[in-house]
Amino acid sequence: MDMLGRYRIEGRLGEGAMADVFRAHDPSIGRTVAIKVLKPDYRRDPELGARFMREARAAGALSHAHIATIYDVGEADGVPYIAMELVEGKPLDDVLAAQGRMSYERVLLLGAQMASALGYAHAQGIVHRDVKPSNILLSVDGRTAKLLDFGVARVGEVDHLARTQAGQMIGTPRYMSPEQALGMPVDRRSDLFSLGVVLYEMVTGKVAFDAPGMATLAIQIAQEKVAPIDRSAADCPPGLRAIIDKLLAKKPEARFADATALHDALQRELMAATVDRPVARRGLSIRIKLPLVLVALTAVALFASISPILSRQQRTLEHMAITSGASIAGFVTSNAAVLAADNAGLPAEQQDWASLQAFVISAARDQGIRDVVVADAGGVIRAASDPALIGKRYAPPANERALDSTERTAVTAVDTGSAPGLRFVRPIRYAGADFGTVDLVVRRAALDAAIDGARWLLFALAAIVMGVVLVIGYLSGSIVARPLRRLQRALADARTSDFAIRIAHRNRDEFGATFDAFNQLADSVEPRLAGASAPDPAALLATRVEPAPRLAA
Repeated sequence: MDMLGRYRIEGRLGEGAMADVFRAHDPSIGRTVAIKVLKPDYRRDPELGARFMREARAAGALSHAHIATIYDVGEADGVPYIAMELVEGKPLDDVLAAQGRMSYERVLLLGAQMASALGYAHAQGIVHRDVKPSNILLSVDGRTAKLLDFGVARVGEVDHLARTQAGQMIGTPRYMSPEQALGMPVDRRSDLFSLGVVLYEMVTGKVAFDAPGMATLAIQIAQEKVAPIDRSAADCPPGLRAIIDKLLAKKPEARFADATALHDALQRELMAATVDRPVARRGLSIRIKLPLVLVALTAVALFASISPILSRQQRTLEHMAITSGASIAGFVTSNAAVLAADNAGLPAEQQDWASLQAFVISAARDQGIRDVVVADAGGVIRAASDPALIGKRYAPPANERALDSTERTAVTAVDTGSAPGLRFVRPIRYAGADFGTVDLVVRRAALDAAIDGARWLLFALAAIVMGVVLVIGYLSGSIVARPLRRLQRALADARTSDFAIRIAHRNRDEFGATFDAFNQLADSVEPRLAGASAPDPAALLATRVEPAPRLAA
């Protein structure tokens, strides 16, 4: 179906017991509406179709902030329809399925809105007869409710048809009143019972009546009491529990007289909940805030002091390692110089570098040495800890981080290879002549272990310090919070006792001065509230509460 009369159908929104609902556009005024169309099974019943149109026209006269407005009622191609306000939001049943029970403040707010809507409709002689979560639409922010679907509502007080010819009961069984479930005549108090069932579900997150079959459900609604609200919602205030219990009374005369009385009761509870609600604490408690602030400041101070200490300690340890490695490099160089000088004046075929290689292999057995390379003056490797390098051209290291450099030795950091190390490159000089180069890599595992050990020790010390500060901060916050709670209780009690209360204390600090200031304020305000003149100071001293023993911190 693309068109219905002048309305262009844009999509399906859902369906109810008697009608399908579509999203449509009214081109005559450029408005998007919701179109409710009577289902085919019910169109075959002329009486029901006429009833649908009659009740829809009556509901169209309703204009209320919490009732979805009906714009048009008509019939196109034999299809009865209702064009009504399209409300953006979610049905209450979807909201409850997604989030469970609601806060009692929100229940009071939405309940008062729905009671206002029913009160207005009842005053126009219209009973809804199908109040249920799916017929209550919540706005996007969840703070506004609109009552939908007066399509099964009836006008006046005489028509009490309970079932259609199709055999379907008008209304949703789980939310019916006892009189509806038993097929008895209904009036506006039936809507109040259904609204009570809805409020019960909103408060507890559970359905009030859960029998699986229609017959047992009717008996349950007519005879059995619902489970006490405080079993599922202990925070529900007694006033709201009493309102819901009154709505769920089996006899109509035991419920509220009308929806206006219900609205007034809900409004009173809403105002009481707003006034009596404890003031929410802004931010964290001082017992938590104070230690957190102290720990944060301590952490900043420790970081600012530990960072330069670690940096300096690392440089010191590196300097010690460089000094040690330079000594090893000097020893290897001095021995290599003698052996290299012996071969320097000989023809290439007569040179013997075996003794130099034996010396290098022996030196490389030291656990602290990773690699040794000895190159002659021509740049040819003559001895190496890795024999595969002998006879190859020596390539000076490149792109290594320089650590130290002297006239005779260049020191760089080696981050590649089998293990990190320190490279020492030293020229071989003997009797003022240059005989080649010694390239020695010393492992830095011991250096890194020493640096890591020092770092973790400082971090452990910092953690201990912050832990101590945290405990001290918490205890300090508790010491401060205790007298503040006494002052808070005194202020709260003063509101209900007309300042006929004093704070007994032995404090001689700023809190003691604050307590004294409260007592002086009470001395001044109490007689004014009582309509009497200022009391005699001697009498005040005589009636003052005896000082209480100081509480241990």
